[in-house]
Amino acid sequence: MRLRCDLLQCCFTGTSSNGVIQIKGKIFPYLILAQATNNFNKRNCLGKIGLKNLYYGKLRDGCEIVIERVSSNDKRQIFQQFLNEILVSNILDHKNLVTFRGYAFHHEEFLVAHEYLSNGTLAAYLECEIQHNKCTLPLLTRMEIAIDIANALSYLHKHGIIHHNINSSNILLDKNMCAKVAGLHLSRKLPEDVSVNATSIVSISSGIAKNCVYIDPEYVSHGRVSTKNDVYSFGVVLCDLISSKLAKYWEGCDRESIAALLGRNIENQALDKVLDPRTGFQSDHKIMQVMTAMAELALNCMGFPQEQRPNMEQVLDILNGKRLERYKTIEAFRIFDYADLRKATMQFHPDRILGEGGFGSVFYGKLQDGLEVAIKRFHNMRENSLKQFMNEIEILRLLHHRNLVSLYGRSSGEHNELFLVYEYVPNGTVSRHIHGGKIEKLPWLTRLNIAIETATALAYLHDSGIIHRDVKGSNILLDENFSVKVADFGLSRSQPDYVTHVSTAPAGTNAYMDPEYFQTGRVSYRSDVYSFGVVLFELISSKPAFWRDVPHGEAVGLAKFAIIKLLNNTLKELVDPDIGYDSDKDVTEMVAAVAELAFQCIQCPKELRPSMKQVLETLEGIKKGTWGFNQIT
Repeated sequence: MRLRCDLLQCCFTGTSSNGVIQIKGKIFPYLILAQATNNFNKRNCLGKIGLKNLYYGKLRDGCEIVIERVSSNDKRQIFQQFLNEILVSNILDHKNLVTFRGYAFHHEEFLVAHEYLSNGTLAAYLECEIQHNKCTLPLLTRMEIAIDIANALSYLHKHGIIHHNINSSNILLDKNMCAKVAGLHLSRKLPEDVSVNATSIVSISSGIAKNCVYIDPEYVSHGRVSTKNDVYSFGVVLCDLISSKLAKYWEGCDRESIAALLGRNIENQALDKVLDPRTGFQSDHKIMQVMTAMAELALNCMGFPQEQRPNMEQVLDILNGKRLERYKTIEAFRIFDYADLRKATMQFHPDRILGEGGFGSVFYGKLQDGLEVAIKRFHNMRENSLKQFMNEIEILRLLHHRNLVSLYGRSSGEHNELFLVYEYVPNGTVSRHIHGGKIEKLPWLTRLNIAIETATALAYLHDSGIIHRDVKGSNILLDENFSVKVADFGLSRSQPDYVTHVSTAPAGTNAYMDPEYFQTGRVSYRSDVYSFGVVLFELISSKPAFWRDVPHGEAVGLAKFAIIKLLNNTLKELVDPDIGYDSDKDVTEMVAAVAELAFQCIQCPKELRPSMKQVLETLEGIKKGTWGFNQIT
């Protein structure tokens, strides 16, 4: 115990206003983690990385976790790494860093709990592709993974942290193939007087395997420690992504380093020896261009000396530029024949209707190639319908995001009707799940994730200069994993950077509509924030945005109802009792914080409301336990 106390004091003192860091994760009783993993049953074992055995666990509240279980004779070094991971995980909080849940001590064992990501590590995913001779990662997904990793590293470097252990086994993939960086136990903070972009000679004692192909040779040979070490490792991971082979497969190839091998193939225009042919580069010149650019970027990241390498912020800018170029070259937008759409929907049979709105009906369809689609059939070809039709095409052809519904194409125009063809999102709308009566109610953490992903989509729209104008529960779709796809852009408008609002006739759904927009006709990003606030109240209460009070015959708006409950300090009367508000302290705190955030979102005047980016950051903080009821501004 003396060892633990000494190291705790060494690692956690002198870094906060009162001199001590407050650890945000839970200290789990060992028994709780043992129960979550069926007593560390072999069936729950996810594998081993270094000295760490990884176990899948499920807590009593349904939260899925991964537990790193470490024991070693070298107790001081392992315990130091254990505390280091806790320290970094607590200080730094980012969507592309694995979320820290808590930790435990037990005799000679150290246990760290993280969020569970269902698609495992990038290394395991690529290994599986190799073993089964298949390619399930399209080029755009590979680029998104690279961008996610670069985002995390850029964030770490801005805070003076060197990850020091970047490799494909420390990159985890969630159900949407978003990448999150793990393995922070070897991370180190640069001295305060050393620039983030400087190279420095620092002696670091660590458990890094110096013969590992991901490790910067300059660190191995000269001890040159800087953020450029991570840049080198990232270059090797890029090689993994473009080749679908892990770095170990290239190790010892003609006794060349990976950088030398890649450079020689680029120089000899023989990249086909490196790139995965299953990505389609041989038959698509544009794919070849993008993959060549990624290979050249990887080579630059592995350059010698360190000073010649880009920093991670520059790497991120390059990747984002290449992603934009690729999106612009995709020729996926299709023109569908009326006969094919009619056949796909069984002649637009009423049983195939998924939903109906003011401008049309949406039908489930299955095309001849087996692709499931949702087909929006507009009621008529009047000016308003045509305007909505063109508006959705214009916006969804330009914008691509994992939390926005994808538009596959439109009707040919030969038949006197308008059709739009979207991806089919099988789990229906948020409104259906929280107001659906017989449908099993969504648990709180699922509702919170829905809020976070919806906020992510809206923040992306606003960054792209788009106001949605019709944010509501029935326009938030859920896939089979309950991930969000925001839909219905018929009323959306662009807002140029140099203006504060756009003047337009009020449009949208009354119960969700910003009162200022309704009164003045001036719509802005903050109008979407208001509507999102109403959605938050829906998720908390399971009540519709508008209902009629039968005994009194009065119309009741959820926003006004919620304000009264909050101001009267009777939040309990607003909250759905089935989500655990009374029985789970963590849920109580999170619901209270989300209710306060929703209250901020519906403030008038609109200048008092947070931006969607602030809303997103707050929701992510609430989920991770780093925001309290009184901390939201």
